[in-house]
Amino acid sequence: MIVAVANQKGGVGKTTTAVTLAHGLARLSKRVLLVDLDVQGHVAYSLGMMKTPGLYRLIVLGTPVRELLCQARPNLWILPSDKQTEAAKRTLTSMNFRERVLTNALQQVCDDYDVILIDCAPSLDVLHVAALVAADLLLVPTRLDHLAIDGVNEILRSLAEVHSAGLGAQFFGVLPTFYDRVTRETTEQLKALVNVFGDKVLPPIPVDTKFREAPLYGQTIWEYAPDSHGVQGILSMKETRLGGYAALVERIAKELTR
Repeated sequence: MIVAVANQKGGVGKTTTAVTLAHGLARLSKRVLLVDLDVQGHVAYSLGMMKTPGLYRLIVLGTPVRELLCQARPNLWILPSDKQTEAAKRTLTSMNFRERVLTNALQQVCDDYDVILIDCAPSLDVLHVAALVAADLLLVPTRLDHLAIDGVNEILRSLAEVHSAGLGAQFFGVLPTFYDRVTRETTEQLKALVNVFGDKVLPPIPVDTKFREAPLYGQTIWEYAPDSHGVQGILSMKETRLGGYAALVERIAKELTR
């Protein structure tokens, strides 16, 4: 199964979500490949690894994809990215069947993994479209503010265009991030999100400073603060857990068994 993690708005917790999901699933003994499509190369950085032009070498130099994969943790591999990805995008624009370049590359290794996660850049470009074509599911993280929620609508419009060509992922859900239940704006925006997308709105990820701290030590949140609110959720008035990445990992893991 291939899951694209995308939003055309930046700063919504997209890479944090992709890395946290990838390592969480790897900890459940799933074989995971995490593909970085962003020129910032933050997937490698978040895992304490060097940024390398893996995506550039794949697209521009034609290097076989297996030669470019780096093992980050037990059961977890990455296809890294760096600033040279920008040159790869320029090369792609002149290629035939450019929307399928990622699909063709991942087909070479898909049998090696239980799940492939694609961390998309916060922009609509040829790689973004290629990710929507390659993926089985689309997960859209969003901050709970008006501009970020507009980004959800934009990515879904892009998905609809891909669907019109008979291609593309199925919409898995919207993931509210940076949820602060004591802030009126985030509470109201969460209600607005539910009014529009209904049960496609996943349990929110609580705001948690541990997510900013973990990459400084080259660790994921599972290594740095596995008991934090961002992982385990927050307690409701009924003493039940709400949200958190642990619940999302379990949900994705169940999708793998279908």
